[in-house]
Amino acid sequence: MSAVDFLYGTLSGRILQNAFLALKIPALLGLYLRSPLSAWYVKPFVKKNNIDLSDFAGVKFRTFNDFFTRKKDISFDKTPGTLISTADGLLSAYKIEENSTFRVKGFDYSISDLLPGYQDTKAFTGGTCLVFRLRPIDYHRYIFVDSGRLEKNHFVKGSLHSVQPSALERYRVYTKNRRSWVILHTDHFGDAAQIEVGAFSVGGIINHLQDASFEKGQEKGYFDLHGSTIVLLLQKDRATLLPEYQDAFTREVPVRIGAAIAK
Repeated sequence: MSAVDFLYGTLSGRILQNAFLALKIPALLGLYLRSPLSAWYVKPFVKKNNIDLSDFAGVKFRTFNDFFTRKKDISFDKTPGTLISTADGLLSAYKIEENSTFRVKGFDYSISDLLPGYQDTKAFTGGTCLVFRLRPIDYHRYIFVDSGRLEKNHFVKGSLHSVQPSALERYRVYTKNRRSWVILHTDHFGDAAQIEVGAFSVGGIINHLQDASFEKGQEKGYFDLHGSTIVLLLQKDRATLLPEYQDAFTREVPVRIGAAIAK
């Protein structure tokens, strides 16, 4: 049994998990991983997960967080009218029903769960929900899927839980976790909502802009530490997944940051 299965799949595990959160263990772990004491962990982590660091030859990471938030040049599909992947990871897609709920790992989630305080949630009825699950091995910076303008960032403090599948099957992680949401007025896909969801031990969701214009492929922000999730809500008839990504409606499909995934 994995640690996540234990924490979310057993009574004793859930008790221990709540104790971890109450004692602020994730915050303490985050402090350690941002300190020089954590630098030793980079090499075994890279080896265990077979991470390609060829773009960082000769770079010495001072802390594990330096490694985890590393920045590289990103190439992206510049074709007008294509929607690109905001991040590396595994993509799932869902239709947003008339009652503004959709299924994520066996649970129904309303848009208001993800956009607390937003008054026009019905604008997404009939649209598409794209969920990008970033694993610990993935690049943890994310980019804008199109050009346009964004409004104010809204930060929801929440708790920090795992976003691994075994946790999602048992717990409404997306409504409990720390998250940030914003409305994007895109040039080619109408109004969209993007939500960044923090995971267990994640200390921060860093977004660079608010109330500003942005360009397609421009870096939107990054996560501090551990695997995380990004949710993108699109309005009805604004975008269609490309044929090679249609399977995302039935299973998780690997995606690369900057790749065209819809039109």
